[in-house]
Amino acid sequence: MIIPQLERDKINLDLPIFTLDVNQVALKNPNQWLPAMQGLAPLEWNYFGVSSVELCVTPETAFEITKNQSLASLPYTAYQRFKKTEFFKSRPAGVTLDLTEQNAQMLWYGIRDILWPTDKNNLNQRQRSDVNQLYYHSVTSGSAVSNAAFLTIDNHFLDKKDTIRSELGVSIFSPSEAWEKYQSEYSLYNPTRSEIDRVYQNQQEYLSRLNQRAEYIP
Repeated sequence: MIIPQLERDKINLDLPIFTLDVNQVALKNPNQWLPAMQGLAPLEWNYFGVSSVELCVTPETAFEITKNQSLASLPYTAYQRFKKTEFFKSRPAGVTLDLTEQNAQMLWYGIRDILWPTDKNNLNQRQRSDVNQLYYHSVTSGSAVSNAAFLTIDNHFLDKKDTIRSELGVSIFSPSEAWEKYQSEYSLYNPTRSEIDRVYQNQQEYLSRLNQRAEYIP
C-alpha cells in the first residue's frame, strides 16, 4: 500500500470516481463510524489497496477544517484530518466543464437555490461552503461522467439528491449507498475486517510520522 497516493491529479476515468465531502475524511476507527459511513472503509481499501476506485477531496477542505483560523490554533484532530486529505487525489481532473462567466454564475446560483432555497440571499459560511463543494464536483466531473458521485452523510445534500440528479445530472450517495451500488457494478473487492483495520492502521502510522517530523521543524 502506498500512502500518500502518487500522481494525485491523474484520474482514471474508467474507474468509479467519488468526490468526498470533507466530513467523509474519517479519523476514528471504522468500528466507530455511523452506518451510513460504513461503506467508506471498503472504498478506501479499493483505493489504497488495488487502485480500483478514485477518491478525491473537494478544495473546501482547508476552509471547512480551519474556519478561517490558523492550523496552529486548532486541536490535533483538525490537523490530522487536514493531513489525511493528502492521502486522496485533490481533484477529479480531465472532464472539467467549459463555462462562460455567465454560465458559471448560473450554475453556482442554481446549486444555491436547490440547497438553500429559503436562505439563498443570506448564506452563512457553512452554507456557502456546501454550495461550493457541490459546485466544484459538478464542474470537474459530476455532470459529465456517469460513474462519478459525490459522497456525503449531510442531509442537506441527501434530502435533495433526486432534485440534484434531475437538474444537475449529479449523483449523491452516502458512502454505504455508494458501496452497495458500485461494488456489484464494478466487481470491487470486498475486504475483510482485518484488511480494513490494516488500512486504518497504516493511515494512523503515517499521520503519526508526519506529526513527529513536524515537531522537529524550527
